[in-house]
Amino acid sequence: MAHSASLRVVFCTKHDLPGAIILNRILPRLTGHRAMVLLSEKIRDAELLIPELSILKYLERDLPVNTVFPLIDSIADNRTGRKLTFQGLARKFQCPMSIVDDVNAPKWANALRDFQPDIIVSSRFSNVFKDEVIQIPRLGTFNIHPGALPHYAGLFPSFRAMLNQESRIGCTFHRVDRRIDAGPILGIGWTEMALERGLLWHVFKSYNAGLDLFADLLPKIASGDTVPEQPQDDSLRVYRSFPAAQEVRRFVESGYQLFDPKTYSEALAEFLPPHMDLPSCC
Repeated sequence: MAHSASLRVVFCTKHDLPGAIILNRILPRLTGHRAMVLLSEKIRDAELLIPELSILKYLERDLPVNTVFPLIDSIADNRTGRKLTFQGLARKFQCPMSIVDDVNAPKWANALRDFQPDIIVSSRFSNVFKDEVIQIPRLGTFNIHPGALPHYAGLFPSFRAMLNQESRIGCTFHRVDRRIDAGPILGIGWTEMALERGLLWHVFKSYNAGLDLFADLLPKIASGDTVPEQPQDDSLRVYRSFPAAQEVRRFVESGYQLFDPKTYSEALAEFLPPHMDLPSCC
């Protein structure tokens, strides 16, 4: 294989705790490439109307992004935790990081063209790419989907996999095309279920295998080597939207936890500097 070239990589994720965990895993593996990060903040109606999903929104987004991360960022002694906040990541890896409302809007489409990306990769990004943006990068636009495609297309695949009593959760690295979660697959990685740790733990962990697939394949993509892509079988495709209230009730009544307090506290504590404790609200 030829020596891989340095690439311009746009990485898109969500401005929340799982998004920060994702960036902590992938940005160190983009060393040698020039990265730009785009962050989404989309809130869906179900997250406001269904109490259990409102709790998840608070734990994933409101508490870390609005309270814990700003406290960490305000510390002036430069001591950091094992994981970095968004501000800490931008500073360490010298990458521009922006919150976007609509990646397809002229402002952001033009910003992407100005950056001249070789590749765009999304993982937990709440925007749906339109053709104009999909076609901007020279090597293509890709997605890291936390479910085994084509059967777990759409939203909340970890939730669905737990309800279906799967023994493991897949994470699919695939090329983006016009349909959501429908492009050809480059690989699927797997994470074993740990039901006692609750849904949020699976959300935190389910992206890892796909992120590693992307990082492992990036040198081949950069070098122009052929990376096999498998078209998805539409006859096996199941697309699901956000869970309805009755599905959430069935999840809870089946004995599953939305989150395990100890596991959640441990995940959040990884961002804290050595001398800092979690706020009492945690």
